[in-house]
Amino acid sequence: MTYRLSKLCFGSMLLDKDAVVSAIEVLKEDSFYREDNKAIYSAMLSLYTKSEPIDVITVKAELMENGNFERVGGLEYLAALPEKVPTTTNVERYIKIVEEKAMTRNLIQTANELIALRI
Repeated sequence: MTYRLSKLCFGSMLLDKDAVVSAIEVLKEDSFYREDNKAIYSAMLSLYTKSEPIDVITVKAELMENGNFERVGGLEYLAALPEKVPTTTNVERYIKIVEEKAMTRNLIQTANELIALRI
């Protein structure tokens, strides 16, 4: 589920500047579980901090510059992201769910670390 929601967040960000701002206000790179999703978000975040547009072409260029383009699935994967988004109106909800899943993962990791310390 989180993987699909990540794709919806990225697709929304590629379609709507407001979605970019909404995501960046809430999500961090480690909000994403998969390394390929972390790389895509990192590329988008880098473009945003440089005040560059965020679209398929600029994200592709940023990923290529960082050596992550093929690792994330290439142009076919990036180009398909906006097509998966039924509407960007729901992006706030997608972001919230991704954030909640990240918090759950972090809590589980912390609990496991605490358990390991007691052994």
